[in-house]
Amino acid sequence: MKKWKWIHRWFSVVFGLVLLMWAASGIVLNHRNIVSGIDVPRQWLPANYTPDNWNLATVRSALRDEDGWLAWGNIGIWRCDSAFGNWRSFMYGIPEGMDNRRTMRVIQLSNGAFYAATQSGLYKSNRGEGWTKIALPLHDERIMDLSEAEGKLYVVSRSEVFVSSIEDEETKFEQITLPPAHGDDGKISLFRTLWVLHSGEVLGLAGKLVVDLLGLLLIFFVVTGYIYFFFPKLIRRRKRGGRNAEALAKTNRFSIKWHNKLGLWLGGFLVFTALTGMFLRPPLLIAIAQSRVPKLKGTLLNHPNTWHDRLRAVRYSKEGDYFLIVTNDGLYYTNNLVAEPARPFHPQPPLSVMGVNVLEQTKTGAWLIGSFNGLFMWNPPAGSITDYITGESFTSRSNVSSPISNNMVAGFIPDGEVPLIFDYNRGLINQDLPMPELIARQPFPLWNLALEMHTGRIFQQWIGPFYILLVPVIGVVALLILMSGLVIFLRRILIKKHSK
Repeated sequence: MKKWKWIHRWFSVVFGLVLLMWAASGIVLNHRNIVSGIDVPRQWLPANYTPDNWNLATVRSALRDEDGWLAWGNIGIWRCDSAFGNWRSFMYGIPEGMDNRRTMRVIQLSNGAFYAATQSGLYKSNRGEGWTKIALPLHDERIMDLSEAEGKLYVVSRSEVFVSSIEDEETKFEQITLPPAHGDDGKISLFRTLWVLHSGEVLGLAGKLVVDLLGLLLIFFVVTGYIYFFFPKLIRRRKRGGRNAEALAKTNRFSIKWHNKLGLWLGGFLVFTALTGMFLRPPLLIAIAQSRVPKLKGTLLNHPNTWHDRLRAVRYSKEGDYFLIVTNDGLYYTNNLVAEPARPFHPQPPLSVMGVNVLEQTKTGAWLIGSFNGLFMWNPPAGSITDYITGESFTSRSNVSSPISNNMVAGFIPDGEVPLIFDYNRGLINQDLPMPELIARQPFPLWNLALEMHTGRIFQQWIGPFYILLVPVIGVVALLILMSGLVIFLRRILIKKHSK
């Protein structure tokens, strides 16, 4: 019993502030739309959160136009001259907030119009004008990809594909339904299942609010725990000094009573939340990355659209006369998006579960495809995969692998004299191109700050790569605190009953 008391007391005292941060950041993460317009100055953050050498996915890609370059990425959309100088913001019409302005892709159609795929939706711009939002029937506003093929514009969200004829004067989009992939087992990834269970999204907004309440409950436990730890000493000190300590004593009694009662009634739910969260980050993520499980009936996971929350890009290959479908769990092809079930490619390059950041097709029909798992030249007809950076032929790895590699490719600009390759941590790795201070000073989204705190990356500057262990370590600590509290309280109840 003494051991459980020691664990509950001292683990709570030492790690309580981290648990407070964990709970508060989790609540923010659950409501991205509400906080998307709020930014944080970079100078408030550790130094490694200020971009240097184009890192942190500041630039994802760029395209040429008559004035120079149109570049986009986590910093939004910008114009610059042909030498990548004289940077000017090109975001008029897109809502304030860097999270709203985070841009996945910009294309210029053959008719001259620009379209942008952003976190806050699809936008259109005629030359020299600002952006106008195009309304689409989306359950999630995030647009992942845009492409033009055979006189049509294809818009890809995380779950849907929309098509519009470029020749129409008025842009009208039709949603197309992709049939289930060939051999689809009707299951989904265990990672996705644990993700929506952890956030509460599995039950929609109601589920998120329940998890928010659990976050507030954890905050209540930490605060009342600190009160119980510090207040008795303060009360004794006040009494020795002849001062009134009734207010402190009353607060202490309230804290003990509800700390114990709520812990007994609801502590198990926090145990479940901590367990599911531990498997959403490496290294425990590696153990479940390839696992697939049946969809939970009666939840949003049991969606009739088998591509729900899986889509990342759709591109047409004129050379191969097929559509490439990029998902969070692999690459597929089909000759007809509506009438023919897509089939998985074999072999295919490794892709990080964190998404595809580079997707370019060469004149020969090969694809340059990059993610946090590296950058690869992939020739589907020949079945060859080459590491673009090292030039070495790629050999399939074991199913159990890291979602990141030494080259965490975050961007690629193909149209210059020398293609530019951007690594998330190192920035521009194959050229020397000064980054304007204006870009480095762009603020940081509050939602992303909450993510950095929730995943422990906020501590990377001080503890280096060991930050990756914070989620499982703090998860185990939280489990020990919660379980030891339950054991202590149940033991007290049993002793009282036995004494009677």
